Amino acid sequence: MTHKTLILILLLAISGTPAYTDGLMKIASVQMPVSTQIAENLERILDYIEQAVEQDADIVLFPETALSGFDRETIENLDWETLSKAEDQIAAIAKEKGINIMYGSSTKQEERKPFNSAVVINRNGEEIHRYHKMVPEGWFEPGDHLAYFEIDGIPCTTIICHDERYPELVRLPVMKGARVCFYISYEINSIKGAVRKIENYRSQLVARAAENRAFMIQCNGIGSIPGKEDRGIVLGHSRFIDPSGKILVEADPLEETMIVHEIDPSEADGRYAINSRNIEPLRRFWESGLAALEDGLESPVESEPETTKLRIGQLRGIPPKWEVEKNFQTFLDILPEASEKNVDVLITPECWLDGYAAPDKTSTPEKLRTIAQDLDTSPYLARVAKEADERDMYICFGFSSLENGNIFNAAGLWDRDGNRVGVYHKTHLQTHDLQYSFGESLPVWNTEFGTVGTMICADRRWPETTRTLRIKGAKLILNPTYGMSHLRNEWWMRTRGYENQCFIAFTHPEVGLVVGPHGEIVGKAEGAEPGLHVVEIDLTEARDDNHIRDRRPELYEAITDSD
Repeated sequence: MTHKTLILILLLAISGTPAYTDGLMKIASVQMPVSTQIAENLERILDYIEQAVEQDADIVLFPETALSGFDRETIENLDWETLSKAEDQIAAIAKEKGINIMYGSSTKQEERKPFNSAVVINRNGEEIHRYHKMVPEGWFEPGDHLAYFEIDGIPCTTIICHDERYPELVRLPVMKGARVCFYISYEINSIKGAVRKIENYRSQLVARAAENRAFMIQCNGIGSIPGKEDRGIVLGHSRFIDPSGKILVEADPLEETMIVHEIDPSEADGRYAINSRNIEPLRRFWESGLAALEDGLESPVESEPETTKLRIGQLRGIPPKWEVEKNFQTFLDILPEASEKNVDVLITPECWLDGYAAPDKTSTPEKLRTIAQDLDTSPYLARVAKEADERDMYICFGFSSLENGNIFNAAGLWDRDGNRVGVYHKTHLQTHDLQYSFGESLPVWNTEFGTVGTMICADRRWPETTRTLRIKGAKLILNPTYGMSHLRNEWWMRTRGYENQCFIAFTHPEVGLVVGPHGEIVGKAEGAEPGLHVVEIDLTEARDDNHIRDRRPELYEAITDSD
C-alpha cells in the first residue's frame, strides 16, 4: 500500500466519539493482524490476554479466525492437532488469570468443511459456547444455531463479520434476553472496496444497536493476509456502540491496538426487540424464530429431554460444623439406599460437607479457608464425581468452595457419568455468611431430563431468583438450604412453585420438601436424624402457561433499578 493510499483511508474514516461510563463489564477489544501461522497468532493472543488482565478487563475479544487464520489455503491445510493444543493453552490462561475470552477460530468437522467459529471461554477455563458463522466464505460450512450465553451473569450473543447484514441474528437473541452482542470480524476487501464500505460497516452496527436497544461490541482484524496482499485489506475500526446507537469509542484504521472500555449492561433493555413481538402480523414469525433459537442453543438450553419422570432423593440430618470427614461419611452411608430406590438426583443440604460452618461464632475467613474445597484438587469432590458415575445418578452436593482465591457458599451438580455440570455460588448473602464472596450469576444447566437451576437457602426469599431461573428454562430448581424450615417457609416455597409453574426441591437438614407447579406439596419428610426422602415427579406438569406467558417485562423496570 502506498503512503498516499493510507492518507486517503485515514481522511475518509470517520471516528466515533469516545466516552466513558461507569458499568458492570470492562471489555478489551484487540485489533490485530491475523497470520497464516497458528503459532504466531497464539503468541499475539497470549500477549494481549496479559495486557487485558493488567487493565482489569472482564473479557478480552479477538477477531474472526484470529487463531486459525482466515484464507482458503490456510484452512484447507490446517494442522488440527496444533490448533487443538493452542485452544487448550488459551483455556488454561483464562483459568490461570481468571478472565473471560472470546476469539475466532475454525472448528473441524468429519467429512464436511469446517465451521468459522467464535469460541467463548469463561474465567474457569471452560468453553461455554461455540458459535458458527451463519453466512461464511465458501471454504467454511454455514452455522447451525444462533448464539446465547452468559458472561459473568450478563446475557450475551455474538455474530461474525458478514452476519451483521442479517438483523434477525441479533434481534432474536435480544428478544430472548441478550443485552450485549459481540461482533468479531475480518472485513477483508480490495483497497477501493474497503474505503467505500467504511460507512456501510459502521452504519450497520449502529443500526443493530439502536433497533434492538443493545450494546454492539466489535473486534476487527487489520492489514492483509501475509504473502497474499493482493487478496485485499482489513481496515480495523473496532468499535463500541451503546443501545442508543452512539459510538462510544472507535479504533483508528490500520493500527494494531487494544481498546478497553467499561459498559453498564443495565442500560440495554432490549425493548425494541421485545416490543416487536406485540406487532400482531409478526407475532407468529418471531415466535417461530425464538423456537428455532431455543432448538439451536448450546447454553443455556432447554433441549428435548430424554425423560421427564425422575426420582429426587433428599438427604436429611444435621451435619456437625467443621467435621468434614464425619459429614462426608454420612453422605457415603446414604448412597446405597439412594441406589436401591433408583434415585435420579440426590441433593444434600447447604454446605453439607463442613456443616455450614460459616455462621459459627468461632469462624473466621482464615479458618473457613481451611475447609473450603478447590474444585480441581479436592479429594471429596473427586469422590462425589466417582459415586455419581458408579451409581448412575446426578448429585447436587453442598460445600464451601475455594476458587481464584475467593471462598463461595457453593452447590455443585455432577451427572451420571461423573462430569461436573456446573457449580452455583449463593448470590444473596446474609450477615452471618459475609465471610463468603457473593455469587454473580444465576446459571441454568442442561440435563437429560431438561433444564435445571439451583438456588441456595436465602436466595429463595427473593421472587426474582426463582423467576429468573424459570425464564431461563428451568422446570426443576434445586434448593439446598440450612435455615428456616417452618410453616411460613412452606408457604413461600409453594408460592414460588405456583407463580413460576415449576418444581422446587427444598432440601434442609430437618425437612425434605418438594413443591409442584400448582403450589401443591408433592412430598415432605421431617426428622433430624440422617435419612433419605424420595419423591417422584413428572416435569411435563411444569408448563409455560399464563404465569410466564402473560408477563409485562416493560413495566418492571423498578425491580432492577439500582437507585
